[in-house]
Amino acid sequence: MDREPSCENQIDDSAVKRYFDGAAGTAPAEMSMMVHEYNLPSSAAGYRLSKELRTINPWLNAVSKSGRVLDVGCGAGAWVEIFAGRYQSVIGVERSYAMVEDAKRRVYHMSNAEVIPGDARQDLPAGPFELIFLGGLCMYLGDNDVVALLHSLKSRLSKRGTIILRESTVREGVQFAEGEYQAVYRSVESYQKLFGEAEIFRVEVRRNAGYTSMEIAEEAVVFRRKWLPFLPKDSNSFGYLTWWLLRLASPITFWALPWALSGLNVAWPRLQNHFFKLNPTG
Repeated sequence: MDREPSCENQIDDSAVKRYFDGAAGTAPAEMSMMVHEYNLPSSAAGYRLSKELRTINPWLNAVSKSGRVLDVGCGAGAWVEIFAGRYQSVIGVERSYAMVEDAKRRVYHMSNAEVIPGDARQDLPAGPFELIFLGGLCMYLGDNDVVALLHSLKSRLSKRGTIILRESTVREGVQFAEGEYQAVYRSVESYQKLFGEAEIFRVEVRRNAGYTSMEIAEEAVVFRRKWLPFLPKDSNSFGYLTWWLLRLASPITFWALPWALSGLNVAWPRLQNHFFKLNPTG
C-alpha cells in the first residue's frame, strides 16, 4: 500500500521538545493527559484514564503477571503506576525531565517500578518485555521514525510479547497541528500502513471512548471561549462547570450525540483516539 505524503518535514522535533519542557507552571500530570489548556478538573483526566483501562483490560489480562513491561513515553507515570500494580516489573522512559521527576514521585513507593530519562529512538533498555506500551508517542514522530521505532520495539519483545499503542487519530488521511504545539494526526488506515512497513500484520484496533469524552469537553471549552468572549477565557471554575455539566448528561453528550452525528457523516469531535494491539511474533 502507498504511504500518505511524508510527515518528516511536517513536524519539528525541537518544537515538540520545547513545548513539553517549557510549560512553566503547568503540572506535568495535567500536561501528560493534555487537560492543562482547557482548565478542566483533574477528575476529567481520572475519568478518561478509568475508561481507557476498561477498554484495554482484556488485552492486559492476557499478559502474564510475572512479565516485564516497558512504557515508552511514559509522561507523568499514570500507566507506570497501573502496570507496577499488575506485573512483576515496569520501566518507564520519558524525554521530558519535568515529567520524569513527577513520574518518579508517583511511583517512589513501588519497588518494581523504575522511571528513566531518555529518547525512545535511542535510549531504550534491553528486553525482553512481555508488554510494551506507547501512550501517545507516535503522534509526535515522523513516519520514518515510527517505522524505525516499531522495529526497535519488536527486537525487545518476548516470544509472544505484545505492543499496545494509544494514538490520537482522524477519520481520513493525515492532519497536522502546527505552531507552538505540533503533532501529526493519522487515520487508522495510515497507521495500518506504517505497521505493514514495520512487518507487523497481526493488529487489533479499539476506539478510545475515554479520550472522546475529554475531546468533547475541550471542544465545548473552545466553543464557550469563541461565542461567549465576555466570560473569562481561563477559568478553573468554568472548566469545572463545563466538565460536570457534560458528565451529568453523559448518556447524551458522550454517547448518543457523537453516535448520531457520526451517522450523519459529521466529524465531531474532530479528533478521535484508538488503541492498537500489535503481536509481531505470536
